[in-house]
Amino acid sequence: MTGIKIGRDAVNRITVSFPYNPDYIAKIKTIEGHGWHPEEKYWSIPSDSGVLDRLAFLFEGERVDIDPSLQTRVDRATSKNCEDLRRELVSRKYSPKTIKAYVHYNENLLRFAKKSPAGIATEDIKNYLFYLAGEKESSASPLNIAMNALTFYYGGILKKEKFCP
Repeated sequence: MTGIKIGRDAVNRITVSFPYNPDYIAKIKTIEGHGWHPEEKYWSIPSDSGVLDRLAFLFEGERVDIDPSLQTRVDRATSKNCEDLRRELVSRKYSPKTIKAYVHYNENLLRFAKKSPAGIATEDIKNYLFYLAGEKESSASPLNIAMNALTFYYGGILKKEKFCP
């Protein structure tokens, strides 16, 4: 098995399986209610609201396969909005690297806040940037890129009033 597989068990808990990796185990253990199932060789965690988003942040940058039955309407809305953002960036001749970064940060904000773009408030953006700086320990450069990405979309494209991160 390669990568991380996320599914659901018979009692409706989220299952997470991966090849032995002490770093992955440490990450899973940060989630309250985690449990190891030695016979089945997977971890399980309560199927609470936002747990998939938490897993996505914990395993950001890793190959994660999520069972399609766990995909939500928010994920589909996020995909559509991020595709609209991607098209806008391409039409303005942004570099592929910038497009990838801007879409990444906007997508992660929506998952972090568990809201659609219309529901995002300045406070959500501040909380996300605080999360990046604190928990993810991002340096100044990625934080500036994230700020530019969010400003481009919410301030420039959506023209949200009172947008001031």
